[in-house]
Amino acid sequence: MVEVSQLITQYKMIYSQYLLSLELYRIETYSLLVLPLMVFAIYYFFGKKLKYYYYLIWYKVNKKKKIVSLKSGKDPISNGILVGIVIILLLFGFGIYTLNIQPKENFSEMVILNSNGIIGNYPSHLVPGENALIYVLVQNHEGMPMLYQIKVILNDNNTNITLYTSYNIVNNNGEWKLPIAFAINSTGTFKLEVMLYYYNLTLQRFIYTNIFNQLVVSVS
Repeated sequence: MVEVSQLITQYKMIYSQYLLSLELYRIETYSLLVLPLMVFAIYYFFGKKLKYYYYLIWYKVNKKKKIVSLKSGKDPISNGILVGIVIILLLFGFGIYTLNIQPKENFSEMVILNSNGIIGNYPSHLVPGENALIYVLVQNHEGMPMLYQIKVILNDNNTNITLYTSYNIVNNNGEWKLPIAFAINSTGTFKLEVMLYYYNLTLQRFIYTNIFNQLVVSVS
């Protein structure tokens, strides 16, 4: 249990860092809304000075273009600022749509793989004492780091024997591939049950995810 407690402490630190990065991300997102207003305010209150320095620099670079621009009644700095504000607002609106409007589905996934690391052709028929190997693959799509617990139980309808209890921290969109080696010494029909749990920070304990897989093994 010492190793588990250390892993829980590590997970709490990782989760705190995740919350901090999430908060910074929100600040950056909201700043996109404030930035156009700041640009507009600066231009509104200091527009004349900006135009003065702009035309001064432009005059030194190219007098003819300045004269043509004035005759045509165009105000390049005003147009540039307005176009910039529109672009920023469009980018902000698209970002809000992508982050908040489009539906997101957070979930965990667990599958059993054979000894070659693929689905199917599981060791379903064994002789007593024969060694068998499978893999349990867990994928995290919860949108945040997760601390998982895997329990592997051998069930013969009369008794349940816990073969494995393993823990691991899996980052968002990450995966955990756990090898499960086992041998059954008695004859009969057995169920190898694999159940997935996650650590709940609020309740301070592992909660069953209602995700499980099972493998029926006949030993004769």
